[in-house]
Amino acid sequence: MKPELMPRVKEMCEEFVSSFVNREYQNIPPEKLIHDGTWKESEEEIASVIRGLFTLLEEIWINPAFNSELAKSLNEGTYQSTVILLSIRAILKNLPFSLFSFISASERQSIASSDRKGKGRGRRPDIMFVIKYLEIFFELMYLECPRLYCDPRKKTDDEIKLWRETNDGIYWVRRVLKPEKEQFGIVGVQIAGNILHLNVLVRDIADIHRYLHIQSAEIPSSADTVTKFVETLLFLRNILITNLSLLYHASASISERQKENSTNVDSE
Repeated sequence: MKPELMPRVKEMCEEFVSSFVNREYQNIPPEKLIHDGTWKESEEEIASVIRGLFTLLEEIWINPAFNSELAKSLNEGTYQSTVILLSIRAILKNLPFSLFSFISASERQSIASSDRKGKGRGRRPDIMFVIKYLEIFFELMYLECPRLYCDPRKKTDDEIKLWRETNDGIYWVRRVLKPEKEQFGIVGVQIAGNILHLNVLVRDIADIHRYLHIQSAEIPSSADTVTKFVETLLFLRNILITNLSLLYHASASISERQKENSTNVDSE
């Protein structure tokens, strides 16, 4: 019933483990980047990301579930796991900077929201991009995604929820750090049917939160709409790369400096 594992497969597994254990990771501080309308990666690096995304699109296009009446009955979880989540993973793969990060896709309670609303009462985004820096988890992107076919009320509710989540996120960051105003922001991605809306919440010089719409694109089911979809996802990647750099170079908040100073006081 069970064939014997091929020697070559065993060798590949051993080689993988050996190379992983021996790999040296260097946590090199990133250069400070700003949102200045330039790409933060080389053309070849971006091309490599796009090739991975194209592989995913091919798999989606040949899936009959997304080109038939069956698509109308797909529940939220199926649509997220087979299209949206995989697209986000593909576009955020191999981000620069050696910071621990992960994509949460299980409606995990937002740490930022829980801090403002109380433990156990926080909002639960469909998807989050989370990094760990200074031993603290920061949520840099929130995504809300209904089923492929949803009513207008659900779209409006998700838009409001996403705006609140990004507000929670920037509030949480600024409790610990003070990233540059009018530069650093929290990303909000809304999927409304087959349209992806990319937004960013930033705090301006006057300490007013501004929710900026960057671009919308149809999630492609054919070749006609690929270019704008890829461009929008690359904007997402570029924004997050810049925000990671801005976060790394941010100064500590007043409360954090006070906390650090209190721990450095000689108690003798």
